[in-house]
Formats: sequence, C-alpha cells, structure tokens
Amino acid sequence: MPPSSDLSSTVCVVTGGLGFIGANLTAELIRRGATVRIIDALVAGHGGDRRNVEGLDVEIVEAEIGDRIVADAVAGADIIFNLAGQVSHLASMRDPLHDLHVNTVTHASFLEILRRVNPTVRVVHTSTRQVYGRPVRSPVDELHPTNPMDVNGVSKLAGEHLHLVYHTAYGLATTSLRLTNVYGPRQRLSSDELGFLPVFIRKALLGDEILIFGDGGQRRDCVYVGDVVEALLAATAPEGIGRVFNVGNVVDQSLAEIAAAIIDATGSTGGLRLVPWPDDHQRIDIGSFHTDGTTIAEVLGWKATTTLETGLRATATFYRGHPWYLSST
Repeated sequence: MPPSSDLSSTVCVVTGGLGFIGANLTAELIRRGATVRIIDALVAGHGGDRRNVEGLDVEIVEAEIGDRIVADAVAGADIIFNLAGQVSHLASMRDPLHDLHVNTVTHASFLEILRRVNPTVRVVHTSTRQVYGRPVRSPVDELHPTNPMDVNGVSKLAGEHLHLVYHTAYGLATTSLRLTNVYGPRQRLSSDELGFLPVFIRKALLGDEILIFGDGGQRRDCVYVGDVVEALLAATAPEGIGRVFNVGNVVDQSLAEIAAAIIDATGSTGGLRLVPWPDDHQRIDIGSFHTDGTTIAEVLGWKATTTLETGLRATATFYRGHPWYLSST
C-alpha cells in the first residue's frame, strides 16, 4: 500500500537531491512534512544545482555518497532515497571508469556506511530501463534478460545487485526502481547527453528545429516526474523490500509523435526533421522500448496517471517561469 501522506515524524535522506528527480522528490517530501537532508556531490555536468531546491527548508551535505562524512547525515534517518549517479550513456562510453566509480564503487561504500550506522533504514534506489539493453520481447517486464548496451547500463545494474546483496546478506531493507524516460520540471535542459526528452523540450521552447535520428518510428514510454515521485514513495512500502520494479507508462508513442506533442505543448514554430544516426549514438541505441509495469501496479498499487499532453503542458509552463534552465550549464 502507498505510504501515508503525513510524513511529519519522518527523517528522509535524498542522495542526488539537487538533481532533477531528487529535487522534485525533496519538494514533495517537505510538502508532506518530512525532515529532509540532501547529499549531493554537485558533479559538473550531472544536473545538480542548488537552485533546484531554492526556497525549500532542507539541509544540504555536499559530498560523494561514499565519503565518510555522510555517516552523520544518514544516522537516524528513517528512509534513504538513493538517487545519486551518472546518467549519461554517451559519457559512460567516453569515461567508463568514472561512470563505474560514480554508479557502483561509491554505492558500495554508501551501503557499507548504512550497514554500519543505520542498518534498519529503508532504502529506495533508482536504476534504469537501460539495464535490459535491446528488447527481445515487448513490453519488457522484470524477467526480461538484462544485456546492457553501454557502460552506464552495466554500472546501474551492478548498483542494483549491490543493493539486493546488502538485503539478502545483511538484512538491509532495499528496493530498486528501473526508470524509463522521465521528463518534467527541474530537468537540466542544456545538455544534449541526458536523454532525448530534455533536448526536444529545450529546442521547442527556444523555437529551434527538433532533430530526430532515423525514421522517427522508434517507440518509447514517457513518465512525468510527478508520477515517478509517487512511485518512489510507494516503493517504501514493506511489500517492496528486496524487489526490483519497472517504472514506466502503459502508453507508448513514437519519437515523431512525442516530438509533435512537445511542439504542440510549447507552441513552437521550429518544427522537426529526420536526420541520419550519428555513429556514437547508434552503436549504443536499444531500438524501441515499452515498459511492462504490471508488477509494481500489482504489488505496490502504483501506475503512471499523467498523460503526455498534460505533463508536457505543465513542463512548458514551469520552464517559461524559470528561464535559467534554458541557458545554465
């Protein structure tokens, strides 16, 4: 069952809390009355920015999650939302050792800290649908083979396994969520390497032409960040302990359809154009992907409820009111 909307007696730690999803989660936790501590290394290019939590009453610890100094921040916490990590697939191929360090080594150190100072804490970890690689069947459920196509998928899968090992070996109450394409307010728009959705949204808001690789027929399911926040909260339920869940949308669209919806929501005059695949993108591309979210719906009672059109309108409204996202590096 989903957790109570009243978290007034709860202490939550959000790693990566200055980033896109983490900042939205932090805002919701505070709205529900929780005391929130953020741990974020503010690594350049990863999307973390103190402005994402401007106006929120939150404690910020600037550090890697594996640093010893985070022990004080996690001691006494009731729930850890472990969202820290590197998410660029292209960057993971350029610098695989950095990606493995951020998404695997630091998480092992972090789990050791939790085991030592707070072994009864509830932990929800975010992973990615990229762990599956190119689908051999669709929609993709949690029993689908994992065959990552890039280093980021490998490191995130290793992070999942670490969290599960610490559950089975030490009793740490962990859950991992494999997120699909997430969009919405507070997402970094200025990078071309953090997924196609922020790129499409930025170009549309600026009135630029949206470029789509290939024939535009590839399909994706997109999830509004508000729905992802609800999934993270639902994952704190006891029924989720020791489990991995997909977090996606029952509805999928082609990239051309998604781009057209973004153009409509923003009123862009830039249009869209199909272009050939760049080599660095094509070698790690997974083709069409549609998430099967049956398990999380049955076990935790969660499913995405925000339509693409509604989510995109809210997203466009947010960025028009916060123009720094369009230019900030």
